Amino acid sequence: MVKWMSLKEAMEKEEVQPRPIIMDFYTSWCGWCKHMMKTTYADPEIAQYINTNFYPVKFDAEGKDTIEYLGELYTPVSMAPRTAHPLAVKLLQNKLVYPTTLYLNNYDKKKKEFGFSMMAQGFLESKKIEPILIFTLENAFRNSGYDEFADAFNKAFFDPQTDERIKELTWEKPSEFFQAKDSTDKKTLILIHTDWCNACKVMKRASFDDSLTVNYLKEKFNLVDFNPELNDTLIYKGHYYINSHSPQMPFHQLALALCKNSLTLPTLVVLDENMNVKDAIPFYLNPQVLKNIAVFYGDDIYKNKSWNDFMTDINKK
Repeated sequence: MVKWMSLKEAMEKEEVQPRPIIMDFYTSWCGWCKHMMKTTYADPEIAQYINTNFYPVKFDAEGKDTIEYLGELYTPVSMAPRTAHPLAVKLLQNKLVYPTTLYLNNYDKKKKEFGFSMMAQGFLESKKIEPILIFTLENAFRNSGYDEFADAFNKAFFDPQTDERIKELTWEKPSEFFQAKDSTDKKTLILIHTDWCNACKVMKRASFDDSLTVNYLKEKFNLVDFNPELNDTLIYKGHYYINSHSPQMPFHQLALALCKNSLTLPTLVVLDENMNVKDAIPFYLNPQVLKNIAVFYGDDIYKNKSWNDFMTDINKK
C-alpha cells in the first residue's frame, strides 16, 4: 500500500531531500476516490514505485484544517459540508473534479515553488498512472509534452510490433566501438542509459524506432548503446577509462567524460567523424525532437547555423 503523509510532512521532507510529490485530492463522498485507493494504489508495483520515489500526499479537498503551503496560510472559508478548501481550489485551478491527482517536481527552495506541475483528473488505473509517474520522476517533461510521451510509452511497451521494428537498427557495444580508433566514416550517436531507467527504455524503443527516423539514422550515423554501469576498459582519444564502481561514482569514467562530468539518464551524445564530442543532450527525447537533432548534425547544419535558428526555420515551415 502507498504510505500516505500530510502535505506538511511532505514539505518538511522536501526541504531536506527533494523528491517529486504526488497529491491525491479526494472527498469523503467520492466513490471513485475510494475505488482508486482499493485498486490503483493497492497495486504492489505502483505502491512500491511511489513509496520509493515520491512523497505521496492524501489531501481532503473539503477538509477544515488551516494549512500552510509555500509560505502562505489557507483557512477554510466555511465549516459547512461540501465546501472546497481554499488550497484545493488554488492547486486544482478551480477545477474541482474528484479524484484529481497533482504531480509536482523540481522544487526550488529559494523561490519556494515547483518548476513542474501537472494535473490528472478522474480515476486512473495502474496502466494510466504508470507513464505519468515516469514522466514526472525522470524529467521527461523537459523535452516532451505528456501526450507525446504517453504515446511513445504505449508504443515501447504495449505495441506487439515494436520488438520486430527495433531490429532494423544496429547498435554497437562500447567495447566494439571504442577500439582506439581516431575516426569513422559517419557521425555517431551514443545513447547513455541503464536497464532501470524507464524513460531510457521508452526513448530507445520508441523514439529511435520512429518510421520517419530509422532510415536516416542508418544512413548517417553509427549507433552506440552505452550502459554506464559496464565493467570494460575503454580507450578514447588515447586515454584509458574504467569503472571503479565506487559508492561515490558507480558509472563508467568514459560516460562521465562524454557528458562533461554531468551525467543524466538518458543522455544522447553526438560525435563527429573525428570522434569529437559535438553535443551531449540530457533527458528523454521524443521522436520529433530526436529527428530534428539527427538532421541538425547529420546534414552538417550545425556548422553554419545555431540550433535556435534551425528550429525557427523548421517552425516556419
